[in-house]
This record gives sequence, C-alpha cells and structure tokens, in this order.
Amino acid sequence: MVSLNDVAKTAHVSKMTVSRVLNHPELVSLEIQKDVQQAILELGYVQNRAGRALANKRHYNIAFVLLDDIAEIEPYYAHLLIHLTDALRHHGYTLEVRHDREFDLTNVDAFLVSGERRTDVEALHLPVPVVIYGMEPGLISVDSDNAVGTAMATEYLINHGFEHILYLGLAIDEPFALNRETGYRQTMLRYGLPIEAYELPNNEGAAAELIGLIAPNPGTGIVSATDRLALGALRASQALGLSFPNEIGIIGFDGIYIHKLSSPTLTTVQQPLGVIANTMVKLLMAQLNGETVSSKLITPTLVIGNSTP
Repeated sequence: MVSLNDVAKTAHVSKMTVSRVLNHPELVSLEIQKDVQQAILELGYVQNRAGRALANKRHYNIAFVLLDDIAEIEPYYAHLLIHLTDALRHHGYTLEVRHDREFDLTNVDAFLVSGERRTDVEALHLPVPVVIYGMEPGLISVDSDNAVGTAMATEYLINHGFEHILYLGLAIDEPFALNRETGYRQTMLRYGLPIEAYELPNNEGAAAELIGLIAPNPGTGIVSATDRLALGALRASQALGLSFPNEIGIIGFDGIYIHKLSSPTLTTVQQPLGVIANTMVKLLMAQLNGETVSSKLITPTLVIGNSTP
C-alpha cells in the first residue's frame, strides 16, 4: 500500500509538505503542488478520508437540500445534482441529498440549496457556509440572469417581425419569476411596444386555456416564463390553426427537456446548469477556506427550435 512517505520520497519533499498539498494547498507553491500531485498520480496514492477529515476538522460532506415541489417543476435537479457531484468530487467531498427544512448540521460542512422561498430565508442563515441556486438578498446565491433571458427572447421575436408580443408569467411572488417578467417588460418599453402580461400557475393546461380564450392573431409572439407554459401555448395555437413559425412564434424558458418533446420543438432560454453548479461549488469552497464571496448571475443561452424562425 502506497504511503505518504512514498509520495514524499518520489516528489523529493518532506512528508509535511505532502500533507499541506493535500489539506492546505494554499500554503504551498504551485510548482510544489504540481510535483506532489504528479507523484500521487504515478504511485496511485489514495488519501485516507478519515485522517484527512481529522486533520482539517471537516466531514468532507456537503448537504444538497431540494425544497421545490417536484410535482410542479421541471426535473432540472437531476442535471444539477450530476454537475454538483462531479464538482465536489474534484475537491474530495461527497454530496448528501435532503428534502426537508430541518437544516441539520450533523456531519456536514456546508449546504447547497435549491427551491428556497422567501419563507426559508431566515432558516438559511446558518453557522456554516450556504450557497443557493436562485437569488435572494442576504444569501450567497448563483442563478441564471432571468431578466437577461426573457429580454433576449423578447428582442428575438421583435427582430423577427412579430408585431404583438405577450408574456405568460408565473403567479408567484418570488425573485426569479419577477425578474423574468421584468426582462420582458423592460424590452417592450425600450421598443415602445404595448405590454400584455399574464400570471398563471406553472401548468400546461392553464396556458392552453388562456391562449384559447385570447385567440391570438397571426403575427403574435409569445414569451413564456417556463417551457411548460410555452408547451401549453404551442398546443393551443395549433388547435387554433396557427402555423409555426410564420404566423406565431413561441419561446419558453428552462431548456431542461420539455422543449424537445413538442412538435415543433420549442425555442427556449436554456439555463447553463453545468456552469451554475461549478460556480456554486467554487463559492462554497471559497467560504470553507475563509474567503469572502459574492453572489453570481450566469447568462443563459437562447436555443432555437422550430417554434420560431
């Protein structure tokens, strides 16, 4: 079995230096870190996790708390979990998944949280680092730039000649929903166009019913706060005999998988979950190392499907 001493001899450094590279790399030069890591790779050394945890007074375990009602959201969390697990493994941490609001500190070093609501904010002020997927004042957060995303979608429809653009928003008082509507409203104001915004539950049927009642004319564009709402709008538009993408254009938001299920496929504002997960872990690791960090917004991408030109 390869020991710490073997690594030290191969890298031509002391055993203490190897320990510092493994447990406190910030105390060691990049050149020495490279030599030690090369020796570890050559010898196949595997650090004893219990010993590492004892030396650093850490558990090397991060709790991921999913607070969303999974029956009402897109299954983004599966993608997010994969990216978070990979990023944490790179730092030598494991991920523990929870679905409650207890925030038990037993055997965890920090928390990653998704789906929090304003009623959860007070409970999330914990004595250990916390990073949330979302955007809440007073908490370290990482989120898609929701306002930029819907602004991008609205401007795309305007630039492709749609004369009447309406917005299907979410009937919840949460930052991400408000920011998505803000992006639409600001873009319409900038172009001097009339605003027509609706608030709905995140339900395909609700969107379909509304579009059926509105019966939009050819030349209408629809920006939706989620892909579910966009899918409902798309099917209702088809039932009304409107053709894509010449008579009507629809853009969703999320880009997890629903946009691929429709015919035609949906154009959507896609959240970069890989970048979001890596940024969340980066901010968490920085906090664990005593650094001061700030929240980050990640620019989403407009993925063009067949529901728009």
